[in-house]
Amino acid sequence: GDILHANTIEVLDGRFAGASPAFRKGNVLISIRSVDAIAIVDMEAEAVVWALVGRWDRQHQPTFVPSGRMLLFDNEAGLDSNGSPMSAVIEFDPLTQEVFWSYDGNRPGGLYSAACGSCQRLGNGNTLISETDNGRAIEVTRDGGIVWEFINPERAGENDELIASLYEMVRLPEDFPTDWARGAE
Repeated sequence: GDILHANTIEVLDGRFAGASPAFRKGNVLISIRSVDAIAIVDMEAEAVVWALVGRWDRQHQPTFVPSGRMLLFDNEAGLDSNGSPMSAVIEFDPLTQEVFWSYDGNRPGGLYSAACGSCQRLGNGNTLISETDNGRAIEVTRDGGIVWEFINPERAGENDELIASLYEMVRLPEDFPTDWARGAE
């Protein structure tokens, strides 16, 4: 029933329209997981004005980063040395597909989420990655170092074998209002 499985939508702000008219303000970047494609839709024209199928498979969370490149969670990036599936986060030029950075994990078992997964480039240049299926979030540096890691401690099942998914971890801006979290005083 879900033959396309659109999983991301981002309204473009127009700052990269100089690179391509498809990137103009108001157009919408979408991820179409089941056909391994990302596309930009002109909502006024009701038409796809740019589309790309790349080296990724079953991707999530394509987004522009300040350089004009794109960041994307590639769910099925390949196999590790043991033949197990791996995911990766890649930063690439959306016009040439040249890859400038990637992260596929630096721990036994690597990085893997068959369904979902997310990535966010932070103001300090690091990348926040949500490894959804493993209930894990990490912040990594450009050279692949892990700044911090969170593993969801919630488990279920007879032997605690079921891990609570961590859909998406997001870094909020410093000026994000937090008065509501303090409760009534």
